[in-house]
Amino acid sequence: MDFDSTIPRFESWRPSQIVLTDVGRRISILEPGERLTLVGIDRDGVGDALRAEPEGLRGALLLEAAVDGAVETIMGRLLDDLAELALDRWPHWHEAAAFAPWLRAATKRASAGHRPRFRKVAKTLEFAQLMRVLEPAGPILVAAVDPAAPARAAAAIQVLEWCAAQGASVVAAFATMPPLAPPYDRILYGALEVVREIEPVQARFIPRGPRPHHASAIEQRVEAALRRDPELGPLFVCNQIAPIPGPGTPPRVDLLWREGRVVVELDGPEHQGNPNFAQDRHRDYELLVAGYLVLRITNAQVETDLQRAIEKIRAVVRYRKSS
Repeated sequence: MDFDSTIPRFESWRPSQIVLTDVGRRISILEPGERLTLVGIDRDGVGDALRAEPEGLRGALLLEAAVDGAVETIMGRLLDDLAELALDRWPHWHEAAAFAPWLRAATKRASAGHRPRFRKVAKTLEFAQLMRVLEPAGPILVAAVDPAAPARAAAAIQVLEWCAAQGASVVAAFATMPPLAPPYDRILYGALEVVREIEPVQARFIPRGPRPHHASAIEQRVEAALRRDPELGPLFVCNQIAPIPGPGTPPRVDLLWREGRVVVELDGPEHQGNPNFAQDRHRDYELLVAGYLVLRITNAQVETDLQRAIEKIRAVVRYRKSS
């Protein structure tokens, strides 16, 4: 058989398009065993789209990339993550149709505070049971696939294909279009290219004034998330002086809602020890007696769950408005 005749011709192929605001909804309605490939969005972007979906029908797990890119490493980390989530949700498990012997053993471990992970159990059984106790259809699995490293990509694709074969809904996210060659051609059929809607001019205009320091990636990330939020975006300015009465130099703060007198500080690890820790406490005192509410969020919190950090800011804003 002529090998070339069995390969689809991709030279002029382009994926269909989907607007960014529809990504969360499209993912949330994936059927069991269905695979979705998205091009033009990274794993964190998919997470942001799902968190922004007001009526998310299912949970989702963002898979961590393995350092060595090996299939066994990725699978082991995935099962560890699922077992960790199961332990966190114990005893509120979905037990319908769970395999009774596994369920009894998992219940015993979880009730003792241990992850329900069994190294000698077949991966197919362990994966199916962990997914089932978390949700009836299991959470949607989202993985980034490296468009520039075929060997690493092949391992990630193989894991996603295996998970889909076990009935999981999976999403492969490509930050950029990969080459139309193995192993990428295995999952590019039916891919959707994520496109951004044109933003209104007000959102694209950057007014004159202090901006985040170019090295403050966390500050810029939070500011960008706030700017996209209809409720919080108009309130906060970044890297501003907070006026306080009396002598001394007014402090420059990371985020300021001037009218509501709310300050948000984003703290890296250097703020955990002296002298920074003591200086921060004194600055909090000065802002407090000047009538400001001060919310401190660590960089680690922003990195692991940006949306939760934004919701903390929202809660403080609403508390201030109510009082």
